[in-house]
Formats: sequence, structure tokens, C-alpha cells
Amino acid sequence: MWGSDPEAFKARYSLPSRAVRHFRCTAEHLKARCDGGRDIEENIVAACHYCNRTRHRKKRPKDAACYASFVRSRIDKGRWHPAWLRQQMSEAEVLRQLSQGWLCYMPSSLAE
Repeated sequence: MWGSDPEAFKARYSLPSRAVRHFRCTAEHLKARCDGGRDIEENIVAACHYCNRTRHRKKRPKDAACYASFVRSRIDKGRWHPAWLRQQMSEAEVLRQLSQGWLCYMPSSLAE
């Protein structure tokens, strides 16, 4: 994920410009504001734009714990991020970023 320098992220992973926006760091509310969630530290985690947007696509989005489990199972199967991104980034780099919480939605309090 990138927070303030999309060009550096683009250069590091040789990504096309249109793809970089998906990996912008966003604030994900564990309990959505529309459901009474507040803007407090305990309710907000870092998530890439792709993960944040994907969670809310369904009419009835999964709660934070279920979604974290879903993402982790997809990652374990190599089926979360698109194939072209996996080809750009080495598996070791993906795992490093995941472990640091920089690539995918995974609140540390929900990690297995």
C-alpha cells in the first residue's frame, strides 16, 4: 500500500498507473459509520482501497472478523489480488507486506 507517494509504489512494482490507485491506503471502519461506528482508533484499521471497496460491495457486507477470515483464506490460496499483480511482486515481498499490514485488510486483533 502507499499513503503519500503513488509514483514510488508504481516504480517499485512496475505497475501501470491505472492499477496504482487500487493500493492507496484508506481508513476502514470495522463497524461502518452508517451502522453506528465511530471515528475512534479502535474502530479504524488501514486497508488498501481495493480491500475497503470490496468488503462493501455486497448488500449485506460481512462483519470485520468474517471478512478478515475470508481475505486470509483467499490470500492463502493465492486468489486475492489479481494475477498480474502477483507476477509483478515476488511472493516474499507480498508476504512481507502482509505481515506488516501494508497490503491487505487484516486487523491485528483479528489475526489467527
